[in-house]
Amino acid sequence: MQVLEGVYLIRGEVSNVYLVRTSGGYVLIDAGTPGDPPRILSYISQLGLEPSAIRLVLLTHSHWDHAGGLKEVVLRTGARVAAHRDEVNYVRSGRGRYEGVEVDVVLEDGDDVLGLKAIHTPGHTPGSTCYLDTSRGALFVGDLVYEEGGALREMLHKYSVDPEMNRRSIARLLKYDFIHVLPSHGNPILNSGREAITNLLKELGVQLEL
Repeated sequence: MQVLEGVYLIRGEVSNVYLVRTSGGYVLIDAGTPGDPPRILSYISQLGLEPSAIRLVLLTHSHWDHAGGLKEVVLRTGARVAAHRDEVNYVRSGRGRYEGVEVDVVLEDGDDVLGLKAIHTPGHTPGSTCYLDTSRGALFVGDLVYEEGGALREMLHKYSVDPEMNRRSIARLLKYDFIHVLPSHGNPILNSGREAITNLLKELGVQLEL
């Protein structure tokens, strides 16, 4: 479904995949599980797009429910793959859970990719990355936080390699200008994303970085 002009939410079997129209073509934020490519490609077709319209897959991180569908998506679309340098080896190996792929674009914090700004937010994984669509004020946050009951929550500690670092990464988001938060689990928080992040940090007792 379209959640913002030119931004579409594709519900995967475990996590969300986002399709974003940019001036340089269409971008997927993550590729879901190994079972998700058929539904991703079907949705693309329903929009009247050819698979080749997908120029790039931007990975938030390398977990199975985000990168497991990469191999088939790349084969079907010809898209390139971009990920933070600290995730590259995990994507190549598939973490032993999915068929790994090569990373074509190795990202650093602050890199701009087709109008989307990479923000390195380690904690859930070493190379976890958020992507800020500055033209829309939309922040794609991967598993940094998730939505539940209309509010944002921090990822459960057992799923993150460094929960304290994950909290610091959440706080760092307030340095950026955004309106909407689009998580990989739960529903997007539209128009009040900044407030939702601020409220979460207050609940966690984290000092706000303004």
